[in-house]
Amino acid sequence: MIEIEKCVKVIKSGGIILYPTDTIYGLGCDAYNLNAIRKINIIKGSDPEKPLIYLMNDLNMLKKYVENIPDFAINFLLRKKPTTLIFKNLKSTKLSFDSIAVRIPKNKFCLDIISRLNNPITSTSANITGLPFPKSIHEIDNVIIDQVDYFVKSDKVSKLKPSSIIEIKDNLSFEKIR
Repeated sequence: MIEIEKCVKVIKSGGIILYPTDTIYGLGCDAYNLNAIRKINIIKGSDPEKPLIYLMNDLNMLKKYVENIPDFAINFLLRKKPTTLIFKNLKSTKLSFDSIAVRIPKNKFCLDIISRLNNPITSTSANITGLPFPKSIHEIDNVIIDQVDYFVKSDKVSKLKPSSIIEIKDNLSFEKIR
């Protein structure tokens, strides 16, 4: 519980956390803080304007941002295998992009942070763009570690595999991206 409190405090202050997700170690911040999102992209060596994945705690949170979620999309989000969905039918004006990539994580740690904040957090792999994602906590590059505001150290990360990514085309179709 102490780790969650520290993460929430850092995120609320505009900081970046390095934390275990339901897939791999990720870099995260408040999903509404564009400066923090830019900072994450700069840390990774990505385009500073690149959107990140948003982790949400449930379908009710997702419904605040996306119009008309097809049943097949709900099934993807709720299945055991971590799956990120890209939606283009946004209804929230709080988001600064024309699409949103969303995952509902399967681990309590992420869900607790999101619930405490009462809004989404971002997630992107904890690697320099173009380099392999770390398969363990020990493979995370010091360049990343040295630039975050808080590092959650855990050996409990088990899957260490990125999520599938599926783009929702319309109410009847989708395309698998990864």
